[in-house]
Order: sequence, then C-alpha cells, then structure tokens
Amino acid sequence: MSKESYNRKKLIKSLESEGWICWFPPKVKFQQSDVFGIIDVLALRRNKMKNIQLTTLSNVSARRKKITAFLTSNQVKLPVEIWAWHPKKKSFKKEKINIQLEKTPRKGA
Repeated sequence: MSKESYNRKKLIKSLESEGWICWFPPKVKFQQSDVFGIIDVLALRRNKMKNIQLTTLSNVSARRKKITAFLTSNQVKLPVEIWAWHPKKKSFKKEKINIQLEKTPRKGA
C-alpha cells in the first residue's frame, strides 16, 4: 500500500469517527485525480463541509503555495485544509487556507 493510500485511510477513519462522511476521487493511472488539483478528500457533516488536501510534512509549504495560487488566480473563495501526517506524533498537522479576495468595483456603481 502506498504512503498516500495509507495516510488517506487514517484521515478518513479519523473524520468518520467524528461523524463526517467522506468522498475521494478514485485513482486512475497517469491522470490527475484530485478535485481542481487541490482537493483530495471532501467531507460532509450536517451543514458543514471540509475540502482537504492530503500531503506529507515536507510538502506542506508547496501545497500551501499551490492552493493559494489556484484560489487567487481563479478568484475563488473556498476554505481548503491541508492535512499532513506526522509519523512521530502519530497525528495529523492541520492548516487552513482561506484567502481574502480583493473587492472589485461594480460597473455603474
């Protein structure tokens, strides 16, 4: 089992124990399988939703830059969480990315 599959299983088990239902796109050889290239797992609970990018500790900075660049360039306000497995602490390091978009003036205002 790959490190990614192993960490995704831990992530889903953790979320489901808190009452979240989870979905992730199936892996397809040689094709991108995350949503918009920034979301690996979608989780829902009542009226809440989590958009999660799963990564390793060493790649948190790269994922943060990738997510921020995507949201900024597409002018999308979408909270995304980065979850990185910390093998020594046996827990996930979590970071929320929630950019503030610049307001553009309306035409005719």
